[in-house]
Amino acid sequence: MPSEFLVRTVTGLEDLTAAEITEAGHLVVDVTKRQLVVEAAGPIATRLADDLFAVRASVPDPGRTKAGLRQAVARLTAHLDPGVPISVTASFTGARNFSRHDIEDAIGERLGVPYFSRRHGAPPPGTADLRVTLDGKTMWLGVRPQPTPLHRRAWRKATVVGSLHPPVAAAMARLAGIRPGHVVFDPCCGAGTLLVEARIQEPGARYHGTDVDPAAIRAARLNDPDIAWRTEPGEPDRMLANPPWGVRLPADAVPSAGWPEAGRLVAILGEGQRLDRRWRTVAEYPLTVAGRHPRIVVALIGK
Repeated sequence: MPSEFLVRTVTGLEDLTAAEITEAGHLVVDVTKRQLVVEAAGPIATRLADDLFAVRASVPDPGRTKAGLRQAVARLTAHLDPGVPISVTASFTGARNFSRHDIEDAIGERLGVPYFSRRHGAPPPGTADLRVTLDGKTMWLGVRPQPTPLHRRAWRKATVVGSLHPPVAAAMARLAGIRPGHVVFDPCCGAGTLLVEARIQEPGARYHGTDVDPAAIRAARLNDPDIAWRTEPGEPDRMLANPPWGVRLPADAVPSAGWPEAGRLVAILGEGQRLDRRWRTVAEYPLTVAGRHPRIVVALIGK
């Protein structure tokens, strides 16, 4: 199997994802915005990553110009024969005199196989998904070895407005430090993303979630019928929360005053939101998710 992979992440989860992958025995050789370069010791199992691509080629970053891009694409694709139709997704850091679509089109045209641009919609089944990134040092080309992006979860049968991106939920569950026998509570569970991801990581804990929206509870039960939905434990060991980011409440309002005390709270808060005074923040992780800029907050009770 290929030994070098590009691991794509949510902006702000790079270091947490690197820690997860390192603990699994793999070597993280580089970390840049939204990307890890990993030398794998075997199959990579990650809950925190957005996606994963096996590296097929790399060349030095071509810089800003379209002429440099054309030369780099020629070198990058010189020995690559996908043998099937392809789609290409590209991204880069820094200022360039070309767009991501220029990169995608250049790769597609150079390979000489049917090419589907993602700006025209999803490619047909059987298409190889190529990922090209320019990180300021290297231009990478990878191929997704699995049929769908890692952030698409098989358990996710239903969502509601405000449902959390699963890798973010997985990161929050990891930060909570859940252990076997712990009681874990989500006071605004939505479709259950946080508790489902937590239960996958630590099935030996007990999970409870509730929400004011009956449609959310119905969605959560579809996603995991074995969690105790619409129940509130008196003294949870851990609490996970994704309160509304100013959609149904004023932008700075967090209903944390009504939450029970717990050994540790991990919440994702919108810009300007704060927990009530009982909670002492011990760590924050700023993110960029779907064009918004929330932060994960780890908090304890008291001073």
